[in-house]
Amino acid sequence: MSSLTLKSLFKSSLTVASRSLTTTSHNNAWFFSKDKEKSSGHSTLLSKDQSVYEMVTDTVIPKEWDSYLQHKKKLVECASSNADIRGQLVGSWTIVTGDAAFKAFHLYKYEQGWTDIDTTRAAIKQDSDYQALHRAGLPDISEQFSELTKAFSFWPSPDQREGGNVYDIRTYSLKPGSMYDWSNYWARGIQYRSAVRPDVPYAGLFTQLGELHTIYHIWCYKSMADRKACREATWDYPEWNDVVANTVPLVKTMKTGILEPLDFSPTQ
Repeated sequence: MSSLTLKSLFKSSLTVASRSLTTTSHNNAWFFSKDKEKSSGHSTLLSKDQSVYEMVTDTVIPKEWDSYLQHKKKLVECASSNADIRGQLVGSWTIVTGDAAFKAFHLYKYEQGWTDIDTTRAAIKQDSDYQALHRAGLPDISEQFSELTKAFSFWPSPDQREGGNVYDIRTYSLKPGSMYDWSNYWARGIQYRSAVRPDVPYAGLFTQLGELHTIYHIWCYKSMADRKACREATWDYPEWNDVVANTVPLVKTMKTGILEPLDFSPTQ
């Protein structure tokens, strides 16, 4: 091997070692420092702000579906009337395909993070009206699962959308230790998806409590046909192939489901 080749390799290795937080769009640039991974938690380096998002999935007894919706709407209204119940309902959906039928999915935002969660827990225990509504709705469900998540800094914050959209929720279970590599590739990947249409990305979340090393990507489309067209258009960007090729090996399992907003959902 020539000395020129050795010098080139050595220069390349130094470039990789010195990567740090950057906003450049160059394919080889890292958005999150690999060195900082050793001294900081995921929630510190990867999250947008102090907000925490709660994801609640209710498995509803089929014949009690209408009753469940009535009770849930009343519970949401009751919570909004108590200033100390800090969880803001972002969206409520029913799962159309990709999972068991008669499931409802709710996303709440705690703007002040863990402080709001502590305040909410105490307030719920003291709110007799909320407790009564909660108990009244329990016979409608067979299972409830809750997780607490943080939002990725490079994703937009979930907002309120109008008009009959469909939402694609994609769930990735990552190999432990791969969160930073995933984030570095997806910090670029979200740019290519947004370039197709900026309103397609809805929320990007990673778990803090629940199934750890789990990522949720929520996309918003005008229809199923729009979903197909937007996903295909992303491949017009050559760099998108690099994102996919480098993130697939980081994944243990993945699944996708289609969601439709419930009537009382703030986002439609």
